[in-house]
Amino acid sequence: EFNFITISDLPSIESFYLSSQASTVCEPERRDPSHEPAWLDSTPPINKKVPPIIPLPLFQPQCSLHFPPRSPGPNRHFLLGDHGRGVRRRAIQRLPPRADPPWMAGRASSVERVKERATGLDKFVLREARGSSAEVYLYGGQVTSWKNNSGEQQLFLSKKASFKPPKAIRGGIQICFPQLGNHGVVEQHGFARNRLWSVDESPPLPDTTSDCHIDLILKQSEEDMKTWPHSYELRLQVALSPRGDLILTSRIKNKNADGKPFQFTFAYHTYFSVSDISEVRVEGLDTLDYHDNLQSKIRCTEQGDAVVFESEVDRIYLSAPPKIVTIDHEKKRTFVLRKKELPDVVPICPPEFDPA
Repeated sequence: EFNFITISDLPSIESFYLSSQASTVCEPERRDPSHEPAWLDSTPPINKKVPPIIPLPLFQPQCSLHFPPRSPGPNRHFLLGDHGRGVRRRAIQRLPPRADPPWMAGRASSVERVKERATGLDKFVLREARGSSAEVYLYGGQVTSWKNNSGEQQLFLSKKASFKPPKAIRGGIQICFPQLGNHGVVEQHGFARNRLWSVDESPPLPDTTSDCHIDLILKQSEEDMKTWPHSYELRLQVALSPRGDLILTSRIKNKNADGKPFQFTFAYHTYFSVSDISEVRVEGLDTLDYHDNLQSKIRCTEQGDAVVFESEVDRIYLSAPPKIVTIDHEKKRTFVLRKKELPDVVPICPPEFDPA
């Protein structure tokens, strides 16, 4: 079983510390170590050859950050010094807690099921009382829209995205299961992103105090069993916090009748909406080892204080910290990504991408 990614949108660098202090963080299930099998402590590292069959909880999940580049521009970057951060932190800590604005009076969160006429697909529209919203399709279990409390779109979705099965929806947050990329025996990024999910009628206890969430479930099909002969249940909860955070929580259960274990990889393949890609930097990955997918997956060490995008990038950073910060200087927008039990982070910038 593994847990979640919390993605927080922050409108400006000044609000970073206050928002990061208030981020919603779901704790993993508390388990009695005395009842855990010994193989739980022997997770193999990513990109190394492993036996074809390993116990179910041994997984190699990853968080994928996908940045569609726009028109090239000058490479202008800056990094706030420690003094600046300290001043902002002290100033913010003196602010009293803010009361809800008057326009929120009488408003309540809602979750609405909608069938789109153009595509014929069902989706859920989540609206949090303070203004944030999200759209989640049953097709792919995919989040295609996430707007903050100010109504600003945070995710990229191509205008040419196909909503016709079996093609995956281009953009948003794709669920990559049972594999990421070509790290497995099935199709690219697995089949979960182009299967029809169902509403989970008996979800486990909620991992969030938010009343604005939807629970989905995916089970194996006869078609899937031909190429990946394992019985499973993949559960996904998508929630909005009162602060406007988007929270994704996933669980996978082995349903093989004989208890036979299986191997898989997993990722949230996230397309953030950014400005000129040369104005974007990802902080929190410095000094980490990574596999460079553009150079036959050779292992390297990050030498810079941040990842910037001056050319094509496709890397797997190993054992990344629980918080990663993405700064878009042109939009003056900061994303804070918090994760648990998802050890690796994959920044991707393709050589060419249609901004439509």
